[in-house]
Order: sequence, then C-alpha cells, then structure tokens
Amino acid sequence: MQDAGPLNQLTEGLVFDSTDRNGFYAEQYVNDIYASLPNGFNRIDGNLLDAATDDAVTSQDGTNIDFLTKGFLNSSLNPDDAWAKNYAGIRKVNLLLAKIDVVPVPAKIPFWKAEARALRALFYFELVKRYGGVPLVGDALLNTDAPANFKRNTFEECINYIVSECDAVKGLVKTDPLSSADYGRMSAGVVLAVKTRTLLYAASPLYNGGNTGITAEQKLVQGYAAYDAERWNKAAAAANELITGGKFSLEATFNNVFINRKNAEVILAFLRPVTSDLETNNGPVGYAVAGNGNGRTSPTQNLVDAFPMNNGLAITESGSGYSAASPYTNRDPRLANTVLFNGASWLNRPLQTYEGGLDKPNKNTTQTKTSYYLRKFLGNFATQAQYSNQNHNFPIFRYAEVLLSYAEAANEYSGAGTSIAYTQLKAIRKRAGIAAGADNNYGLKANMTQTEMREAIRLERRLEMAYEEQRYWDARRWKIAEQAFNTQLGGMKITNTAGVLTYEKVPVQPIRFTAPAMYFYPIPFSELSKNTNLIQNAGW
Repeated sequence: MQDAGPLNQLTEGLVFDSTDRNGFYAEQYVNDIYASLPNGFNRIDGNLLDAATDDAVTSQDGTNIDFLTKGFLNSSLNPDDAWAKNYAGIRKVNLLLAKIDVVPVPAKIPFWKAEARALRALFYFELVKRYGGVPLVGDALLNTDAPANFKRNTFEECINYIVSECDAVKGLVKTDPLSSADYGRMSAGVVLAVKTRTLLYAASPLYNGGNTGITAEQKLVQGYAAYDAERWNKAAAAANELITGGKFSLEATFNNVFINRKNAEVILAFLRPVTSDLETNNGPVGYAVAGNGNGRTSPTQNLVDAFPMNNGLAITESGSGYSAASPYTNRDPRLANTVLFNGASWLNRPLQTYEGGLDKPNKNTTQTKTSYYLRKFLGNFATQAQYSNQNHNFPIFRYAEVLLSYAEAANEYSGAGTSIAYTQLKAIRKRAGIAAGADNNYGLKANMTQTEMREAIRLERRLEMAYEEQRYWDARRWKIAEQAFNTQLGGMKITNTAGVLTYEKVPVQPIRFTAPAMYFYPIPFSELSKNTNLIQNAGW
C-alpha cells in the first residue's frame, strides 16, 4: 500500500477536488503521508542506526555514523536529525484534515482522517523520543517559508497529546486483520502499538524521575518533575489491551517475520519494493560478483556473547555447555538468525571470516571488522547460488515487542518477578527455539527478584529486537547509555592453522557517549535560528 511516490506533480487543487468522485488523487495524497514513516536498515550514510550502539560497528571508516559513535554530534550536524521530516509529515496531515471534506467520497473520508491523525501521533512520538517536548501545532497549517514561532510544549503535554489522539482514533481506523489491499495502513492494532510504546517510554527512567534538564524550562521539556509508578501501570494496560485483542501472534519461524510481506506478527512495517539491497549492502564480501556484498555492518562480540546457549543459560554460567574452542555450537538459534559467523552456510559455501579467509581477506577493502556479518533481515540464501529480490519491509511495530513491553511494565509496576513477565519471556524464548528444560523455564532463573527480572527483560529485548533500532533508544530511556555506550567494542580473531581454528576475542574500537547531553538530541540550529521561542536541550 505504501509504495506511492511523492506527489510532486499534484497541486492542492487537484488533490482536494470536489469533482473527484472516486477520491483517486486524495487517496494518493493519503498514501504519500506514509512516506514519512520511520524507515530503518542502512539509512545513516549507508549504516544501520545500531552501528551507533554496542551491537555493531560500521565496516567502513569515515561515515556520518561517527557523529553518533564518537560524540561528535552537534546542533548543526546530526545524521539522525528527524525534525524537518516529521514536521513535514505533520503538515501533510493537517492539510488533509483542513481540505479533505470537499472530496465527494463520504464513506472513505472518516477512515482517511483517522489514519492521518494516527500517523501524526506517530510522527510526534518520533520527535519526542529524540528531542523531548516539541511544539504541538494542533491542526495549524504551518508555512514552511515563514514558520510560526511556536514554543516547545512540555514533555508531559506531548505524551498526553499522543495518547489522547490514539484513544480518539483507535475506534475509527480499520480493524485487524487488514486485507492485503489495506496492509501497511494505520489500523486499530497499530494505534494501540503507538500508544503502548509512547507510554512505555514515558514511564522509563530517563523521563520518569530521571530528568536531565538544568534550567527550569529544560526540565519541563526533558521529562516529568517526579517519578510516578502509575505510569508503568498505564503502559502495561495498553500492552495488555493489544495482546488480549487476539489479532496478532508470534510467527512460528523467527526469520519469516522479516522476509514475508504480510504475517501475523508484524503490526506495522515500512513497505518497500522487493529488492536485494540489504544483501548487497550487508552481505559478506568474498563471493563472486553475482552474490557479492559490501559488508557494511559488523556485529560485535559484545552482542554475540549476550546470546545464551540453546538451553537458555548464559555462556558464562556453570553447566551452560559453552566451549571457547567451538563458540557457535549449541547457541540460542536466534544467534544464527541474526549474525553470520565463520562456518555458517551462505551462498552454497561455509563463511570464511578467519584471518585471510575469503570473507576477511585483510586487503585494502571494506570487510568485517569483527569476523561477523549481519544475517537478520536477509533472505534465506544458505543454499542459493546468488541473491534474488526479497521482501525487505522495515518492522516499525511487531508483536514480540509488545510482549516485552508488557513484561517490562508489569515487572516495574508490580514488583518482584511477576508471573506476567515470566509468561512473556517464555513465549519469546520458546519461539526462538530454546529448550524448555525440566522446569519449563526456558533457561530463566526461577523466582527472580524485580531487579533480576529487569535485567532478564532488558537482555531479551536486546537479543530479540537486535538491529530493529530498539537498542539505541532503549539504552537511552533506561538511562544506561553512559555505561553501555562508553565501552570497548570487540570482535573475534580467528586463525586457521592447517585447518585447525583458534579463536581469540579482541578489541575493535571504542564507542563514546557524552552524558547527560546525548540522552536528547540538540534542537537543530536551523530551527533555533528561525524560531527564537525555541529553547535548546541541556548540554548543547
């Protein structure tokens, strides 16, 4: 549905036309609003946003991702600046709401208005998670040539507005499951997913009692004044409403979530044409031209070590069965579905990421820095001769995240190791292929404290949602980025001596996070110059 290109040739009068009895141009306009949806994959100068976390490094030096990984970010240079894009989306919505009633298709107009408002709520969330409180412009039609001098609304006002919009439209958009023709539109499930994520972020430590503002004005836009546990309860209730609706479920096979255009787990995705661009951008470098990749993403040893064994136990735990001499044997199956490691089958041969191997030749070329390549999102090419076009639709919301959000919010609100949290984690680990074990806990420790459960949930979220632009924001909202993103990132040095492999964990590069400034993005200098009523975030 979202495949419509920009409406460069359509004038306002043509789109909102009282003689357009089928609403043809108006519907194209609605579809074009979806172009402002979050679109992940290699969007930061050819890199995943996760290459600015402890989960990956970029294989190519000197790209714009360095502004995020080395603390070079500033108000004039931000490779993830989303201010203009999202306000452009908001303006499109407001123009539709102001003009659409003249189009003579009364049966369609309520749906278009509702989905446009839902999209606007999501655009505001994308702004708030980056900048904190931003100007709420209501239904005003902003003139991009002469912008109005709106002030920043408080963080609380922005959260309340997003939630109120979701509540207002969730019964007006189409219900799930959507037809193939409507797939990719804002449905009732999508609206609840927006509400759930918004409330989860609002309840999180960065905003809920962890305000990093310095001046009184900054404190208002960078979080709540004081902690309130009830915020976790609201997030849990929103997640539970989506779960009990029964419209979504975990896919039986993990990788199918990312290569099937329509499935029961993805709630909303940015729909793209079928391509092989993810494979050519991220695939291993040592294949013939027909199957060669550019290897842009190097997963870190930090992430690889975080995956447990297939019995659910951490590799550092006694009895896990981990062997340093065979580090990828009997691991959580999600590891092989997330990372390509030495010996993995790919394009009809085992991957060679040992020193001097075909996929780590150590020549003057872009190659993995860690001995790992990205596997997640790529098609099933273990036994294929070359890449072919696949469905590569970036998952904005999926059901597994909702389960993890429910577990997190319930644990934070209700206390020590709630049964709700155990239920969600076990469901995700079961789908992953981890063994249930004699206690049916899928490797989870029994009777966890609230703190232990918190760490278990955070780990599960990191593993399950790797490379989906979650870790980057999770570390911020949990207020752990100053530890997690101020660290040495590692890889594996593999030596092949007459067919005998030895493995050595090695440092690759450091990552830097400047606290507290980098918990929020700076308001763009261009916006401050145009609007003197805007205040800057602390530290910028």
